[in-house]
Amino acid sequence: MELPRHLNKLQVSFARMKKQDTEASVQAWLDQVSEDLKTASALLKASRYTWCAFICQQALEKCLKAGYVKKFKEIPPYTHKLEYLCQLLELDPPEDIIETIITIDKYYIATRYPSYKKSMNISNKHVADNIFKQTKRAYKWLLQALELAR
Repeated sequence: MELPRHLNKLQVSFARMKKQDTEASVQAWLDQVSEDLKTASALLKASRYTWCAFICQQALEKCLKAGYVKKFKEIPPYTHKLEYLCQLLELDPPEDIIETIITIDKYYIATRYPSYKKSMNISNKHVADNIFKQTKRAYKWLLQALELAR
């Protein structure tokens, strides 16, 4: 079967993904999540609170994309919206996890677009620490829900 010309090399490799390739891709996403959580912790300690929240959003996004690759055996969609990824994966998180996802999702925009930065800036360690703790709790829930726990 010939693939359409518009598919780039990455899409072609995912389109032909074998079981071991899927597992390697899922692990690569999860390795990045682990790095992101370490980075978020370091940013929290360095009083870089808004960036800590941004990296928390990135960690949850990558966890969801690992779940997407595992479930569908294809490249995840090019989106950063956590809630949308949850819908695609047909997840039914408890209310506190949904609230965490909605709250943390806002920080993707806050650090990337200057017009939002002022309204979303975190200058309080307690707020950032709470976001980091919520992220870790959501991450643990996602690992189980997506059957990614090691």
